[in-house]
Amino acid sequence: MPLPTALLAAVLKRFQVAARHPEAAQQQILQQILQQNAASVFGRRHGFADMAGYSAFAQQVPIRRYEDYRADIDALAAGGNGLLTAEPVIQFEETGGSSGGAKLIPYTASLLAAFRRGVLPWLADLAQHRPQAFAGRLFFIISPAARSRHHTAGGTPIGSGSDLAYFGEETGAALAAQTLFQAELTQARSATEWQWHSARLLLSAADLSLISVWSPTLLLAIFRTLVAEQDSLLAGLSDPHRRRTAQHAFRGGRFDARLLWPQLDTVSCWNSHTAALPATELQALLPDVYLQGKGLLATEAVSSLPFSGSPHPLLAVDSHFYEFAAADGSIRLAHQLHSGQDYRLIVTTQGGLYRYDTGDRVAVHGFSGALPQLEFIGRDHLTSDLCGEKLTEAFVRRALLAVDKRLPEQALLQGVAANPPHYRLLLPEHTPWPPQLAARLDEALAANPQYAYARRIGQLTPVQAVRLPDPQAYAATLHRADQRLGTRKIPLLLPPLTPEAAFRPQAT
Repeated sequence: MPLPTALLAAVLKRFQVAARHPEAAQQQILQQILQQNAASVFGRRHGFADMAGYSAFAQQVPIRRYEDYRADIDALAAGGNGLLTAEPVIQFEETGGSSGGAKLIPYTASLLAAFRRGVLPWLADLAQHRPQAFAGRLFFIISPAARSRHHTAGGTPIGSGSDLAYFGEETGAALAAQTLFQAELTQARSATEWQWHSARLLLSAADLSLISVWSPTLLLAIFRTLVAEQDSLLAGLSDPHRRRTAQHAFRGGRFDARLLWPQLDTVSCWNSHTAALPATELQALLPDVYLQGKGLLATEAVSSLPFSGSPHPLLAVDSHFYEFAAADGSIRLAHQLHSGQDYRLIVTTQGGLYRYDTGDRVAVHGFSGALPQLEFIGRDHLTSDLCGEKLTEAFVRRALLAVDKRLPEQALLQGVAANPPHYRLLLPEHTPWPPQLAARLDEALAANPQYAYARRIGQLTPVQAVRLPDPQAYAATLHRADQRLGTRKIPLLLPPLTPEAAFRPQAT
């Protein structure tokens, strides 16, 4: 079943029109959200029906975080309705962000439609410029792996039941005909089991042409399973010709991707922030494959999408309403951004999150026409506070950059709650680093007055540099309990480590 070219051309054109007039497109989306939800409890409480535009909206609705919505979301999960939106909640999705426990995000039909207005232009643009990506079999990972579908206490499903639902009925049906799937993937109950079945599925697909995952580390883990479990995986291949080809591909202790998947054209995954280093490793394994970086798409909202001709993802201007908090505390709209500046992203969605502070920080790297090019650079809500210093991930990123431009892509920082406490800089052991790196980072972190004071009075001891075989693999183990395989961004600033839990590799 071919992709619905007429539908994709229409959504692509709509996005391109909105991209030329972001101010008008954003005003229209805000008014639609206000009008559609004026009859909700939240809408009546804040006077949506009488709001004339953004100024009134900003004045009457304060910026909020998830905790400010938790009571209403809990009530919706218990079976309530009409609280945040006039539309019914058709499903929930779970998210854990970069830290903390699981959170439920309510989805309405309008919210799913808004996601499609971000996802489908990406798909249409990719199909237009990389048609060979859709010539064979496709492999998608959208929702958390190894997760069974269940329901809230009120009976509302958690999860859509199909990742392809994000593409809409017509496009989803077309993709389903080409998409690799086996029931064992949904029935797997552990990371190891899920990775084995994923490796088996990929190994069977000689005509694989597109892979779309969130984290490159997830795909690297599947590739490691391919090599480590090649005997059991090869035994499961029913096609003798495919088995012989795969045996040749596995010679030399690794695998030859060109031989395994001669039609593989495109891999879509994160390639910025802490994903930059594993993305580089993935590209080395797939030298002939186009590796396309993903935009900023969270469970709550789609905020940017990759687009041909742009070195960085573009604002998903046709999806939700966006505000940007500048360093001086001022709030700017999409058409008021400045190149070279960082902003904290605030979204208003069709699912009932109004002026929702995502905590995501984005950098503006110029414009494509009138549309800003955005790079995710960290989370403002993610902090480490061992003794009152309150380091944020965004600040840590700036400090790492000031010491060595490579550090934000290769190193991680973690607090250690020892007596006295300190921070340790986790470095990949295979990369040469200049001496005094930890001392220089200690000085850069002292730009935070609270950190400088804690160091001065001895509350904090100096930063220690620690070499690990794979800092990202270590970071992934910290979040293994919730099994959100490959859907959680690895932060630059890791959760603090207690002395009892600390392993002690050789310090540099």
